[in-house]
Amino acid sequence: MLIFIESIIIGALAGFGVGAGAARMFHAPEVQAAGAFRTMGEMNACLGDPISHFSFGFSFYLNSAAQNLAAGIMDQDFLHRTIPNVAAGILTLRNKNVEETVYNPFKMAVVGAVVGAVLYPIINLSAQLVPSYVSGTMTTIFGPAVSNMLIVMECLYLIAALDNGKYTGIAGIILGAVSRLVSGNATPGLILGILTGKTIEMNGIKSNISKVFIVIMVVIWGLIAHFRGFFPKLIAAFAALHIGG
Repeated sequence: MLIFIESIIIGALAGFGVGAGAARMFHAPEVQAAGAFRTMGEMNACLGDPISHFSFGFSFYLNSAAQNLAAGIMDQDFLHRTIPNVAAGILTLRNKNVEETVYNPFKMAVVGAVVGAVLYPIINLSAQLVPSYVSGTMTTIFGPAVSNMLIVMECLYLIAALDNGKYTGIAGIILGAVSRLVSGNATPGLILGILTGKTIEMNGIKSNISKVFIVIMVVIWGLIAHFRGFFPKLIAAFAALHIGG
């Protein structure tokens, strides 16, 4: 029951934000939104047809459910593809004018919250149907695959950073290395490094925008390192090195 209640709350909150964000993407650049380009492209491909939205959304819902059952992980497709498309399908059942439905952040947020509150608990509760030995077997399969995929993503973002100029490459290497040390994954740092490098390249390293951006990066990674307990580990490592020497 606790998992069920928490899943409803989390699903509703996530669905509300994702629904609103997906709709707001169609109003860029006048309005900025948190979303993914593939979400907008795939929703455009459905052309406001409810059957297409439902088919697309539920196909990825089954995929997300399978991964959750196998390894206990929630696939990002549930947020990027299932919630927006199912919400769009519901809204376009009566009105296929996407400008009045799919492009409306308020309507998409409300329906997205309902979709998240209904579908997310189903995924979490269905995990109890899978025997533990099956889950353990699938974990041994998915674990290495996910780890290898993370390494591939790190390499791709590093190549992208190096390929986009001196400032982007330097910032990507620095923040990627910091991210790898702090969180064990270089991808977030590489992405922020690309953004930082491009900001410096477009505005100049001495501009106020670039200086503010650099300060923000230092503060962000300083806080992440603090809350992850990185500094005590770093001090302990140097202390052990000193004693060993």
